[in-house]
Amino acid sequence: MSLLQEYDLRNVFQTERSLLTFSGFYPRRDKKYSSLYIFSASVNLLCSYLQLLSMLGQMVVDKNNLSKLTDTLLFFMTHFAFLCKLTNFGYYRWHLLVVEDSLIDAVFYEICHTELLKSKVQSCKLVARIFRILCILCIIFYAVIPCLGEERVLPLPGWLPYDTTKYYYETVFFQLLSICISAYNNSSIDILTWKLITIASAQFDILKENLKNIFYKSEGEDDTKLIEICFKNCVKHHNEIINLVNSIEFIFSKGIFLQFFASVIIICFTGFQMIVVPIPSIEFTFLIMYLSCMMCQVAMYCWYGHDVMMTSDEIGQYCYISNWYESNIEIRKSMIIFWERAKKPVTLTAGNFVTLSLTTLTGVSNKQIKRVVYTTNIFVSFHMQDLGKHLLNIKSNLKNLQKLNTDNLVYFSDTTIIIFIFRCFATFVQRFLKCSAVAEMWR
Repeated sequence: MSLLQEYDLRNVFQTERSLLTFSGFYPRRDKKYSSLYIFSASVNLLCSYLQLLSMLGQMVVDKNNLSKLTDTLLFFMTHFAFLCKLTNFGYYRWHLLVVEDSLIDAVFYEICHTELLKSKVQSCKLVARIFRILCILCIIFYAVIPCLGEERVLPLPGWLPYDTTKYYYETVFFQLLSICISAYNNSSIDILTWKLITIASAQFDILKENLKNIFYKSEGEDDTKLIEICFKNCVKHHNEIINLVNSIEFIFSKGIFLQFFASVIIICFTGFQMIVVPIPSIEFTFLIMYLSCMMCQVAMYCWYGHDVMMTSDEIGQYCYISNWYESNIEIRKSMIIFWERAKKPVTLTAGNFVTLSLTTLTGVSNKQIKRVVYTTNIFVSFHMQDLGKHLLNIKSNLKNLQKLNTDNLVYFSDTTIIIFIFRCFATFVQRFLKCSAVAEMWR
């Protein structure tokens, strides 16, 4: 039995391929069940775009209410980023068949360290499982939160052209369906990208082992030819991995860039909502879960992109580990050319603009934290202005206190003291956020 039959690289993302085929977005080679395929894609797109338009209408209605507007923007940007990624995936989806064809190339199976490949794939599958669990928990929170309050509220903010109290359960079902569609397809696209990047990274690790294990000392012409064949196979393997990475970047790069752009905004709004929402509440727990999903989504792209960059950068080092100095002149000339190419690490970018690496992740995280601090400062200043106006009204009313009895005087005095204490506390929070020590701590 050949190594391709034993461990087909296309089976690494078999789950994601099946899920996206069921939703009508993964390309198919045959035309069987085409009507069901088109129907599934149409239902997914219709529900998603209707929910997007509903939240857009709600933003227009709540344009003068900062708290409600940020709440709607939080879910709107998540939905908008998903639809952008889905549109990008649908546009470039036929290139996935080219990627599948490249993964059955014999160069990936000639000398394959199966255990090394399996260990990387298993770690990626573990991360994918955790990410899916986070998505499922978020969906559960979406469904549970409307049931906890006394009033009937919807899982998502949105404007609808009818009375939602009359068709409450139908509206809740529609919104939960759109949430499930978003989480289902969004997570599948993300995990598919991570697994393809993991395959490329594992192939770089296999190439390093193959380069290190070549024995360059030849004792005859037959040995020299065998060494040349082994080295040429490694060079061909390296070129095929680079082509694989370029294909992955071509398909998913624009979607990843839109995800990065939206995630920065989403995390900022989530941090702002965590300040507004009371801490011992189910809403605060949901926001923590939601923030974990967003951070995991961005972090995994940077993690696997960094892994590809580091493994490809070590190719030249593994060439030096071997006994290359015992090879003949012709092989050494070829090795010099190969080393020069290997000096440039293979990188994945988001929209050919942002390199996926841990450096990018830390930079994005610092910017997000600074934006949350800045937004909090604006929020505190906004409410302090309202407090100032309220205190001026109280001051003007104090002139009329002489006409009131003593009990009323004590009542107004206590109220004034409480508001004054709250204002002092708000001033302290505002100055603390402006403190240079806090800014330096997050740099």
